[in-house]
Amino acid sequence: MTGTETTLETRTGEGHQTWTMRFPPVNAISPEFLDALEHNLDTALADESVSVVVLTSGLRVFSAGADASWIGEVVKAHGSAHLLQQFKATMDRFRELCLRMRRSDLLFVAALNGHTLAGGLELAAACDLRFAADSDRLQIGASEMKLFGVLPSGGGGTQYLTRLAGPGRMLDFVLEAEPCGSRRALELGLVERLYPAEDLLEETESFAARIAKRAGRIGVNAAKRGILDAATLPLYEALEFDRAVHWDAMRRGGFLPGIDAFVERFG
Repeated sequence: MTGTETTLETRTGEGHQTWTMRFPPVNAISPEFLDALEHNLDTALADESVSVVVLTSGLRVFSAGADASWIGEVVKAHGSAHLLQQFKATMDRFRELCLRMRRSDLLFVAALNGHTLAGGLELAAACDLRFAADSDRLQIGASEMKLFGVLPSGGGGTQYLTRLAGPGRMLDFVLEAEPCGSRRALELGLVERLYPAEDLLEETESFAARIAKRAGRIGVNAAKRGILDAATLPLYEALEFDRAVHWDAMRRGGFLPGIDAFVERFG
């Protein structure tokens, strides 16, 4: 593959897929990138055998956000006012795809193997889990406030990030607009696990395979709904929601086959 080719490469394992972003030079969030993301999402959702998706990069950067080249071309051709309209349309589409990922019955795990900045951090935050390379050189951050005086929220990033780190810490993070290393990101709650850079993808794919085998789509969906969705509800509403999710998963998932196997073995 040459450095000029762009693709969202898909590799399928047992119950899971790995999507490797190759949009040189920095996996920018562009219309072309969103076309590929939407295609992969539609295809994975249509394949009932897939329960977990690992999202990673084939470049030195996970993603550095909006496409600076595309922005420059639009401004030169049509002016900055026209860019605002085009940018909003692109970011609204990005926001909708991030929301589809979160609402889906697929578990999305971002393997952050390079700098994760601006819209790239929003994409990672929209995933359900984030595992990162344990490297002092890796930078994770939202630079929008420093560069443009705006929020990092084209893809809904402020909302996903706030639910990870909490309002106070995220307000400080967004206003200072300084990137941090992966260990600080772990402390803030922006990532859940760190692995040596050389082991990151293998460990993340191993996790994906375990969860796909253990939970399948029904188990994944129940966990996402019962934890991520219910966490935004008042306690009593959350308990009733949890009850419905739990019993639906018990009815449709692996509980009864598991009980039969358990009784046969120990009964």
